[in-house]
Amino acid sequence: MHTPVWTVTQMKAWEDEQNKAGLSYARMMEHAGSRAAEDLMRRFPSPQHTLVLCGKGNNAGDGLVLARRLVRQHWPVTIMWLQEQQLSVLAAANRTSLPAKVECADIAQLDILLPSMQLVVDAVYGTGFHGELPQIVRQCFATVAQADVFRVALDMPSGVAGDGNMVASGSFQAQLTYAFQALKPAHCLAQVQQLCGEVLCIDLQD
Repeated sequence: MHTPVWTVTQMKAWEDEQNKAGLSYARMMEHAGSRAAEDLMRRFPSPQHTLVLCGKGNNAGDGLVLARRLVRQHWPVTIMWLQEQQLSVLAAANRTSLPAKVECADIAQLDILLPSMQLVVDAVYGTGFHGELPQIVRQCFATVAQADVFRVALDMPSGVAGDGNMVASGSFQAQLTYAFQALKPAHCLAQVQQLCGEVLCIDLQD
């Protein structure tokens, strides 16, 4: 089946339409993180020590759902916060529902934690990113890119604008990207494909 390509505006309109029809934003987020986690568990039958890099918006919420689902299947998971600002409503709700065994860390601990990690998940910015990456985020991504880990991005490697009109210096380098509900224009660009690795589209509907 042909995978659709939607702009960021088209994706937002679809989400709004689904929400009005009864598929809540929270449930779509649950599907995004859960189905990405399920695919990872199929790819890696044994638990992998996973570091989830989180920002403050709904992409972080997707990452927190993924973290919760992995931990319930006995994967060791650490959340690393890359932004200090207040979380979005949905991200905050998913932070409060994290199991107690999920460890949280900040960027200063990256060099200590990274050697013990097997997977790193980028849940920092998602498709709505514009501008330049903060230096601390670029440094984090550069360090992760050099590590012996499998790198995963949720929806879009952080630093890439979903519509493909900008790719920031130092964007996350993924080996696997989970696109949510549809590909975005950026996924189709050769420059971005190098940052995405394999792209798998995940259905957000019930």
